[in-house]
Amino acid sequence: MTEQVRRSARLVAIEELLRRNPNGLTTRELAERTRFSSRTIQRDLGVLGTELGVPLMDAEGRRYRLMPGSTPIGAVRFTLQEARAIYLATRQFSRRANDPDPDALTAMEKLASALPLVIAAHVEDAVRELRERPSRSEHTEVLRNLTVAWAESRSVAIRYRSQSSRTVHVTGLDPYLLEPSPDGAATYVIGFSHEHEEIRTYKLDRILAASLSTDTFVATGIDELKQQLRNSWGVVIADEEYDVVVEFTPEVARRVRETNWHSSQRLTKLEGGGVRLELHLPSLLEFIPWVLSWGAEALVVVPKELRERVAASLSAGASQYATG
Repeated sequence: MTEQVRRSARLVAIEELLRRNPNGLTTRELAERTRFSSRTIQRDLGVLGTELGVPLMDAEGRRYRLMPGSTPIGAVRFTLQEARAIYLATRQFSRRANDPDPDALTAMEKLASALPLVIAAHVEDAVRELRERPSRSEHTEVLRNLTVAWAESRSVAIRYRSQSSRTVHVTGLDPYLLEPSPDGAATYVIGFSHEHEEIRTYKLDRILAASLSTDTFVATGIDELKQQLRNSWGVVIADEEYDVVVEFTPEVARRVRETNWHSSQRLTKLEGGGVRLELHLPSLLEFIPWVLSWGAEALVVVPKELRERVAASLSAGASQYATG
């Protein structure tokens, strides 16, 4: 290994250490972690700051740290199989995105520059397709302000319109998480609502405005919140518990078995070729449309509440078609 290669590797390692330690590291700490002399590290810090343009901040006590939001100097390159995974993710995003997010588009373009040429061309096609769709500047502003508030633990004042009401509501919000819907068609912000004094979930498409505040917050219970999301069918978080059993006809049994629908699922083969799906859910709200999408191929066994709501919806739909 040449000295130039060793130096390049050392510069990337120093930059990565500073990135992982936002409060900064001293020259001695960097020397101990890289196993080079303090004098060598001091020279390398000078190269990073002056020759490579890495935004270093010399904090009090000679602790060096990176300016928040700076871009890593190490270039990312993907293997063919990693590139395929990136491509499929971008295709899913482009097919589901209702409103082209300009920040997502530039991120996709940067990803394309690191992909093999054949796959990069397909990602660039997806970007061009998204750019042709109409965009809403107000939606972008809301998303950007919420992102800043989420990253910096700052409160925001939001104006939103709930699905069941035409009235515009206003509340302060401490954004804990940004979460996409399972199908990728919508984005939600989950956080502590000052008005309701509890954790609430808001769909971004229904937030009319989000104004940043100078007030900061300390998020609590994030791990529990993430576990609740893993247990939910979508993004709705609730304290209820439902043991759900749905039986599917032989015509769709293979399709049901092909997918891992939920972390709690259990599949049982039925006589005649059908399949039984058993789940444990905290809410039925997002599960009902999914069951209805199977039509007559699915039969809710329990709970009674779910069975009655699905039956009523199917009956109303049949009546509507019967009356023309």
